[in-house]
This record gives sequence, structure tokens and C-alpha cells, in this order.
Amino acid sequence: PAPAPAATSSEISGVVPKNAIVTLLPASGELPMPAEPAVLDQVAKQFLPHTLIVRVGQPVEFRNSEDMPHNVSVLRRESGSEVFNVGTEPHQKYVHTFDRAGQFDVKCDIHEGMEATIIAARGPMTTIADDTGRFSIPNVAFGAYRVSLTFSGQTIDQDLQVSGARTEFRLAR
Repeated sequence: PAPAPAATSSEISGVVPKNAIVTLLPASGELPMPAEPAVLDQVAKQFLPHTLIVRVGQPVEFRNSEDMPHNVSVLRRESGSEVFNVGTEPHQKYVHTFDRAGQFDVKCDIHEGMEATIIAARGPMTTIADDTGRFSIPNVAFGAYRVSLTFSGQTIDQDLQVSGARTEFRLAR
């Protein structure tokens, strides 16, 4: 039998502050911005998708695909400060671009229970640490990266070299 092919990707895991946004960025070069805007739609009295990960600087279309009026109220989760609150008439949209990383709570003030979460991150390889601070990002190509952590209103970066089937990230203190 032929030997198994050598691994070329890794699962990154570790423990960071709970609910931190964890993003892997290539150590060299900028990542291109997606060509299309991200979309958060209002359908059947709910926001779809329920959780939307967007890039900082990427336009987000808040669409109303229904025959009834809604609104979009967005609050920064960490501080509770209002980012915006706009009406969305039937089959109309509102576009907003998030200018910094963070988690945002979205709701419709008109219809109770219409809620969603937006995570604005610096790159596409992003996850959220759980309530114990554990996180995992699978299928990361070998190479040099920066780990960007956003928590408690701050963002810190730390270098990480990825090689081997599993790479454990430890936050330098």
C-alpha cells in the first residue's frame, strides 16, 4: 500500500477569553474584500440568516422581502450602544458598512422575537469562542498567520505558525 499523503492543513484550537471573536489572517498581504455585499434578509417575520459573519469594510444589505414594514435596530453587544435604527419598507433595503470588529445584536422593534447576530471580523477564517473560551478553526493551510482576537472592546494580534495536523493556540499574556 502507498503511504498516506502528508497533511497540508491543520485544525487550530485553543482557549481565549470567552465569546472572543477569533480570526486568522495571513501574515503577509491583505485579503481581498468580497465582491458582493453580505445580506441579512427579513422573511416570514425572522432575520435570515440568524447569524451573519461579515468582513469589516464589507457593505451589508438589510433587506425586507416581505409585504409588511419592519425595522432594523442594531446595537453593539459589548456596550449596548446603538449603531443605527431604520425602518425597512416592503421590498426595500438599507445598506450599512461596519467599520470595526465586534458582535452586534439585531432586532425588529415592530415584531417581537425577530432577532439576529452580526459578527464583523477582519477576515473570512473566523469563529467565536464558546462560554469556556474554547475555539476551533478546521482546514487551515500550513503557513504563517496572525491571530486577531476581539473581546471586551479591544482587539489584539499575535503571530502563529501553522504546521502539523493540529496547532494549539496559546494567548501570550
